[in-house]
Amino acid sequence: MACLTCSSSQAQRNHSTQLRIVLIGGRESNGGLKGKSSAGNIILGQNVFDTSRRTAQSEVRQQEVFSRQVTVVDTPGWWWVYPREDTPKLDQIEIQNSVHLCPPGPHVFLLVIPVGLYLPELVKASLKQHLELFNADVFSHTIVLFTAIDPCSDEELESRIRTSPVLQWILQQCGNRKHFLNISNREDRDQVKKLLEKIETLITNNGFRHCSVDRRQGETLRKEMRDLTERASKRFDQVQKQRKNLKLQIQGGRTQSQHLRLVLIGAELEGKSSAGNTIMGRPAFCVNNSGSRTTHSEISHSVVEGRRLTVVDSPGWFYINTLQETSEMDKLEIESSVNLCPPGPHAVLLVVGLETATHATCLRSVQEHMSLFREEIWKHTLVLFTMSDWLGTKTVEEHIESDEGLQWIVNKCENRTSQLKGESTSVPNDILPGGIMS
Repeated sequence: MACLTCSSSQAQRNHSTQLRIVLIGGRESNGGLKGKSSAGNIILGQNVFDTSRRTAQSEVRQQEVFSRQVTVVDTPGWWWVYPREDTPKLDQIEIQNSVHLCPPGPHVFLLVIPVGLYLPELVKASLKQHLELFNADVFSHTIVLFTAIDPCSDEELESRIRTSPVLQWILQQCGNRKHFLNISNREDRDQVKKLLEKIETLITNNGFRHCSVDRRQGETLRKEMRDLTERASKRFDQVQKQRKNLKLQIQGGRTQSQHLRLVLIGAELEGKSSAGNTIMGRPAFCVNNSGSRTTHSEISHSVVEGRRLTVVDSPGWFYINTLQETSEMDKLEIESSVNLCPPGPHAVLLVVGLETATHATCLRSVQEHMSLFREEIWKHTLVLFTMSDWLGTKTVEEHIESDEGLQWIVNKCENRTSQLKGESTSVPNDILPGGIMS
């Protein structure tokens, strides 16, 4: 973990010309709520952080702002209500590493909270756990930065605070330091100037002390990332070799089945039915964003690239539910899905959304629900990752290598994984385990 202590060495002499900022906070499922990356762009006055994708690694940018050399570090966000164990290990490492990107250490942490965000009581524990990654009294160096895409008066902001016990608690931890940033009004540089003045006031009140970083901890983090990247590269090479060997077997005379039977299994909201439609090349299964779900196993037929294709979609379980919490009707429908395409499926596609792929509770749920089938099912199963845009600049292999639960599932499938990207409708031969499940 990053080990932070307070240091004032040259801070008093340098703080007036240099400001080092680390942006921290959760992430939102509502695309209309803009957060850390947008705030970083407003502060620096340029589009230096990519807001079109999830921030998957800590990134540092510098710019001269009001005659100051301002350094801003953007970090991966965590789900506001989830415990730290459900935050991907890679994200935790990147959050820890953020303070090493602005040596000798940050002057301030800006805790970015969209004004319209509802914060339940669970946020308290989640925030505490994630700030423990820094192993320091982060709150004493923190300003709460409220963001919105519309103007918000002081009265409106105070009204929201009065109606939110969690916001009141957060502000109390931060010494009631706060600032509002309208991230849709780039022309209003006065709001940025006032923010920098508040940061300077905080630095002064802290005795011109910034958070200094233990270099040894930084070296440990860098080594951990190098080792993880090396393991991920080896896993990628193994997968490519496995796929190459399979293609050679097919080219060597093994007859390719002219009728391919697939069964889709997975949790709700992971894109299972959408994946089926992508594979089929048409809207074969109902996908409704209004909250309706697949309640019984459905079968559909098509011809894709000259090959007959049968796909069975099955009901999903709630992604954090134990097997016991899933209804008996859903269990029966999931179990019977493999019987709808006699004599049996060539492959079972276990659909896993990358957004939840490393959540400990979600992975336990996958393991329990796969026990509805005989152990043999793993020999015919391929992990089909969806929501690949969530990866950002990271790779699937890096996430697999960083999480023991995900490794367990992938290894049970003998390293058979795939991703559906864009509008592709092809079904590559490398998704086919040998034989038919009967």
